[in-house]
Amino acid sequence: MNQPLTLCYVADATNIHVQRWLGFFVARGHRVYCLSDRVGAIDGVNVMELPSRDSMAIDGKRCSKTAVLKARARKIRAAVKEIQPDVMHAIFLTQRGWSAMMSGFTPLVISLMGPDIKLAQANYRHSLQLQRDQVLNTLSLRQCSLITAVSDDLLQLATQMTGGRVPVELIPLGTEPNLFRPDLDTSALRARLNIPDDAFVVLSPRQMTPHYNQGTIIDSIPAVLKEVPQAVFILKDTFGHTEARKAYVQSLQARAESLGVNHAIRWVDEVPMVELPLFFALSDVVVSVPSNDGLPVTIFEAMATQKPLIVGDLPSYNEVIIHGQTGLRVPIRNSQVLARAIVKIFKNPALARRMVEEAQVPLYQYGIFAEQMMRMERYYQGLKIGDVSPPSLGQQVCNGLLMNLLVAVS
Repeated sequence: MNQPLTLCYVADATNIHVQRWLGFFVARGHRVYCLSDRVGAIDGVNVMELPSRDSMAIDGKRCSKTAVLKARARKIRAAVKEIQPDVMHAIFLTQRGWSAMMSGFTPLVISLMGPDIKLAQANYRHSLQLQRDQVLNTLSLRQCSLITAVSDDLLQLATQMTGGRVPVELIPLGTEPNLFRPDLDTSALRARLNIPDDAFVVLSPRQMTPHYNQGTIIDSIPAVLKEVPQAVFILKDTFGHTEARKAYVQSLQARAESLGVNHAIRWVDEVPMVELPLFFALSDVVVSVPSNDGLPVTIFEAMATQKPLIVGDLPSYNEVIIHGQTGLRVPIRNSQVLARAIVKIFKNPALARRMVEEAQVPLYQYGIFAEQMMRMERYYQGLKIGDVSPPSLGQQVCNGLLMNLLVAVS
């Protein structure tokens, strides 16, 4: 192994993917720091709190995004003077990547996960706000020494935004086949969820938010039950940490009730990481139909557990999901086509087996966590010794001035 590095991440310490990522490098003997706007603990990681809109609230009134962004940049600058990292790495572009870029530290790595670069007008009140954030994204990426992306479409988009002047590497979020296996004993979980032995189990593995279109899955259930009356759907992580999530889950439950399909749904509050492999192993098919996405680890978890996949027809899946070969792809928010795909998996076990077998190729090409992290370690080592050149001083100054101007007028 090469000499230990000092790595400073700007990331959400409560996010399971961040915890896995940082934990890997702790185990490799590196000194790891995490500057996080959400309080959380990661074994072996020195977590330092960044300002947030809640922590900066005055008399219950939340601060502006601009004020928070500037406060985070100041805190990051102070932290890196103390830490003296070899590399700074922001996991997620918007907000965290902006703050890291405004700190002025190099070498800087930013990892793209999907929604952070594919900004949607629906999330903004005014088009000018969207345009401002798109410019902030571009300026932040141009300040990087390296960009990583979890899917090829994100890689291509980042290359376009930087004019090809910044190296972009594909680093998917892989899984751990020693944990996600098809031979796990799921009898206790089956009994706990009251799922009959002859049930056809459909797992929705994504977080319970509107972005992941669980409503489309619920709308598909009546048509599925007509053909597969023994079908059972697992909707996980329904516990609401915010009022918005609570309202969303309540609306889904009301929707299921109105359709008369609640008996076929198992609403699971939270699934700890240690139990997650059991849910995949219990399922007969895994369904994930978000509005947009990167290349999520849930796809590789299903492949490792040897379960057939039904996914939305998104370009980010092009590397790994070939329709009819390694999974089925369906139009976004089309419950009838989704229902037909679920029934097709049930009625064609030979097709399901063949897709599972063929899915092992992209799994081992893209989806093994340790292999992707070892690649990342080599990039860190290269950045330390200057194998990847940082942006020129003139470009840094110009981009920094533009960034501060945009923040000042937002």
